Amino acid sequence: MDRALGEAWLRLMTDHSVLVHAGDEDMITEQLKTELVAMRRTDQPRGFNAALFGVPTRDSRLRDCHGESIDQSPDLTIYPAIPRRGIADDQHDALFFECKVLDKARGMDLYRVNGIERFTTGRYAWRMPHAGMLAYVLDKSECSPTVALTDYFTRSTAAGSTIGKDLGMSDPPTQAMTAWNSLVSDVAETRHLRTAPEVGARSIIALRHLWLLANPAS
Repeated sequence: MDRALGEAWLRLMTDHSVLVHAGDEDMITEQLKTELVAMRRTDQPRGFNAALFGVPTRDSRLRDCHGESIDQSPDLTIYPAIPRRGIADDQHDALFFECKVLDKARGMDLYRVNGIERFTTGRYAWRMPHAGMLAYVLDKSECSPTVALTDYFTRSTAAGSTIGKDLGMSDPPTQAMTAWNSLVSDVAETRHLRTAPEVGARSIIALRHLWLLANPAS
């Protein structure tokens, strides 16, 4: 899926670079979804097709793990084309992504509070062992999520902890995939302890961080 998202980003930068540089998160995500829908029909990249993946959607709504809200809406949701066996509730069995712009005004605190924490607190993907964070990096020519997140998570908090510990992390980020073109950085993976009462108390969610670059990496 990382490669499909990277290919969709290349198409955005080729045909809609003005839209990207305008920096509207919703508009960028809508166009990214449109590219994915078209790519799914043509098996590009190979393996991303209608036999395996359903139609990508934006802002699909589900309830949170506590049952307090029925309006939790990750930015991108992609269901399997055919429901998997042994799944108790198909509506929670999907690839869920939250998207955030990273620029001079919108930085890592926003990425954490309105992104990562939506997964670690059981708002999004609470029945899944994994999910994804997408960043649209607009103001840097090169930015590695592995390096940037490692630095960010070690920062101290006012309570005497660190950001990483507060996010339920016992290990630093790892590099899950190397960059494969100049507009995609490496893919980082982080693992977070979370609480999802309905599926058995404490569990781990793995987040993949794919950062899409608006300026070619050097």
